[in-house]
Amino acid sequence: RARALLEKARTANKQTPELWLEAVRLERRAAGTDEDTAGNVGQAAKALMAKALQECPNAGLLWAEAIFMEPRPQRKTKSVDAIKHCEHDAHVLTAVARLFFVERKVSKARDWFNRAVKIDPDLGDAWALYYRFELQHGTEEQQAKVVERCVAADPRHGERWTAVSKDVKNWKLTPKEVLTIVAADAA
Repeated sequence: RARALLEKARTANKQTPELWLEAVRLERRAAGTDEDTAGNVGQAAKALMAKALQECPNAGLLWAEAIFMEPRPQRKTKSVDAIKHCEHDAHVLTAVARLFFVERKVSKARDWFNRAVKIDPDLGDAWALYYRFELQHGTEEQQAKVVERCVAADPRHGERWTAVSKDVKNWKLTPKEVLTIVAADAA
């Protein structure tokens, strides 16, 4: 049923990356692989992602997901392709920063997170990942600076960010509190 609804929505709205992304995630769940499992992604999900990238070649959201669908050795190559197609997209820059974060390349990760939040300061998910990175690898001064910059930017977008900030029970939270919650939940 969900596949049929997504297929119908995609035919009506061909160039909508969010619909393609959800369809790919549905196929991954159906194949029994969760969001962060690499390498063993279902063939249907891979085929659908390839089709999605053909349909929306400049969608950073799709490229960022495609990077983490690859097995670890191919992620760097996929990230280079993503940067070629949409070098000024915060989702892609954040995904590349996450790659460096996982590889413990601290200074490179910090540079890429900085690029991401400069390009799109309204993307709360990028701020949350950046803050989580600084919590693990930065000084208290660096952490405070990220929080200060985030509060000044007052982000309103991002999957995780909006899920937390628009939750009814969180209606009184400041951007700093939302940042802390989303960063604790981010992977």
